[in-house]
Amino acid sequence: MRSASRALVVLAFSVVPLLGAAPARAGGGCHDGVTRGTGTTIQIVDACFTPTILQVKPGQNVTWVNTDPFVHNITANGWGHYDDLKPTERFTAAFDDPGLYPFACTYHPGMSGVIVVGDGRGPGNGSTVALVGTAAQDATAPLASTEAPADPRGWVASGTVGIVIGILGGLGIAAARRRRMVA
Repeated sequence: MRSASRALVVLAFSVVPLLGAAPARAGGGCHDGVTRGTGTTIQIVDACFTPTILQVKPGQNVTWVNTDPFVHNITANGWGHYDDLKPTERFTAAFDDPGLYPFACTYHPGMSGVIVVGDGRGPGNGSTVALVGTAAQDATAPLASTEAPADPRGWVASGTVGIVIGILGGLGIAAARRRRMVA
């Protein structure tokens, strides 16, 4: 009886914390499908990047705001916020060159998105992304975008490819982290 009680306690402490951090649906679609937008802010809500596809002009900054009650990260190829982005914190990066810049949260499989800079044509080289401040900032007053969504024609397919690349890149980074921790 005693071992059964222990097993139940271990199970409860193992599973319950994960319930609030359930994974988003694969492909960055989260709960309501892929979302598109313009502006300069991506809200992290219910383990989803909102919007999942954000189109900006070259030279614009993009800010991620964590409104969830648990941590996330923003991992990408050559740029990102790999440390915990705690509740109410924000992270900003500048995108100067046209291209697709996929990103993902390695804590929540399927939670991914893509920044489409300009027309989306270009190398999307992460080494050209400038991080605006290296530490997360408090976001008690979240940013809001009032701009209307962009006309999606011309970059929807590219954005979808970017999301898939973001998922695969995020999984690769998580695996590399685990290998380093074991070594």
